Amino acid sequence: MIETDIFGVIFCALILIYACYADIKKRSVTNGLWLLMIAAGIPIVTYNMFIYGVPFLILFTSSVSFTFVLSYLFFRFNIFGGADAKCLICISVLIPVHPSFTLLSHHFPIDFNSSLMTAPFPFAITTLFNAAFVSLIVPLAIFFYNFLNLRREELRKNISLAFIGYKLRIDALTDAKQKNKHIRLVHSYEEKEGNLERRHSFGGVEIDTEVVERLRDYHIQGKIDEKVWVTPELPFMLFITAGFFISLFYGNLIFQSLSFLP
Repeated sequence: MIETDIFGVIFCALILIYACYADIKKRSVTNGLWLLMIAAGIPIVTYNMFIYGVPFLILFTSSVSFTFVLSYLFFRFNIFGGADAKCLICISVLIPVHPSFTLLSHHFPIDFNSSLMTAPFPFAITTLFNAAFVSLIVPLAIFFYNFLNLRREELRKNISLAFIGYKLRIDALTDAKQKNKHIRLVHSYEEKEGNLERRHSFGGVEIDTEVVERLRDYHIQGKIDEKVWVTPELPFMLFITAGFFISLFYGNLIFQSLSFLP
């Protein structure tokens, strides 16, 4: 199976690298990439089913099913975008089990004489876990930025916000969008009975001309400060790609970290 493993890994790596480039430049990735991965995965899956039979089919079905469910949940809760979910599902098709030459495969070898999966998670799920683990660096970096730029009293008052966003002048929102800085508002604003309600918006609020004008009006009326909380839209495809290579060369970061505990 090592030949198909090598092809799947190289093909996935090339697609992911290009997807990262597209995600950074446009914040969107064409569906053609995922169709290409599926098209490449079908003959590989067919070949492995012919060679290894039902045990491989069970592993393949588990890989796609678990990855689909988890990716869909992440997508529905706005943790990442549709392209990220499609990417992981395609990885689960093209590489349903941990490649035979990776570190994890030595700890959890796949035995096709058994119908049970001996690896703890499908490769795509390990990639997702690693991506999520690596992405934790983002809130830490944002908090460090706020630590350096906010007054201590304001930082304490907004300690939870300090991990997910930073403050930006309302007048700077338009310039930020024009400079292709991908940001969203942390809060949504709604007027009710003459009062302005500010609510945390999970996933953020898209910033457009109408939103900026409304914020300016609220500021002029003295209802909000001249600065609002914004959160960066980071391309999660970068973290998926990092998680992919970490899965290949190191294994599951979470499990490896837990192994150091007494």
